[in-house]
Amino acid sequence: MKRIYHHYEKWEEIKSGMWRNVTSAERQELADNAAMLMKDSDRFLAAMQQAITEWTHSCEHHLTGTYNRQAWIGHAGCCISVGSPEDVTRQAWRTLTKEEQDEANRMADQAIAQWESDYLKKVGECQNEG
Repeated sequence: MKRIYHHYEKWEEIKSGMWRNVTSAERQELADNAAMLMKDSDRFLAAMQQAITEWTHSCEHHLTGTYNRQAWIGHAGCCISVGSPEDVTRQAWRTLTKEEQDEANRMADQAIAQWESDYLKKVGECQNEG
């Protein structure tokens, strides 16, 4: 898969607050919500699927690169679903058991595989049109 770059100003995650700072008063509630989301496989997968549907530029940039794609899609799902910024999601991740982390990573792998399949179909259709 060819690496796609987009300027950060196009990343939907920026507008959605994935990198925003939150007050200490907000932090614990957001971390609790992110942890609950990551523990619920169906909800977590749905949140990541929402991100791959709505965040086209961010996904192209991050999922065609050499980033930790599991972490990025998980952060995206937590941001889009419960409003948790990336650093708060990392904080929440550390509260999960190894089994919960493994299951969350399995859901992330499913979301990534879905994005790759959809993306490769789209790229193939574009090449066939040209």
